[in-house]
Amino acid sequence: MNIFIFALLPPLLIADKLALKGKKFLFSIGDIKVFLEQSNDVNAYIIEKNLIITKGFLNLNREEQKAILAHELSHLILNHHSKTKLFLASSIFIVLFLFQINVVFSLLALVITFLLSKYLSRKQEIEADRLAYKMVGDKLKSVIEKYGDKEGGVFSSHPAAYIRLKMLGP
Repeated sequence: MNIFIFALLPPLLIADKLALKGKKFLFSIGDIKVFLEQSNDVNAYIIEKNLIITKGFLNLNREEQKAILAHELSHLILNHHSKTKLFLASSIFIVLFLFQINVVFSLLALVITFLLSKYLSRKQEIEADRLAYKMVGDKLKSVIEKYGDKEGGVFSSHPAAYIRLKMLGP
């Protein structure tokens, strides 16, 4: 089992660096580095202490940009990236341990881990929304209505827009 752990942990540890590959560094704000992704989709996201924005994000008006940045910085403040990484590392250990006992149990644990990771991601999105809403108010609701995930679902990393809006209140 030890060899599996040592084989799987390095990719987990360098995954963040690989995710930044191909993104253009723009500038730093304190210890937060800002990168540009060459996509026309409207998006921004956090990887560790790196903020990635898309070309589509740059086309938004200033108020929409502020609302999205408030949401993404809320992920940083709430330490979501580290919590997710800890969950994934723990899950790897559990799945590998179960693999030694019973392959079926390890596969079941893998499926449960996947579903739990999506659930935790959706929960973190709601937490980030609530904190961002305290910063920018109804501007966030407007952005969620306009650009939020319309469908959502068990396999989605974000709740549907109507759920996010409902969680923010009237």
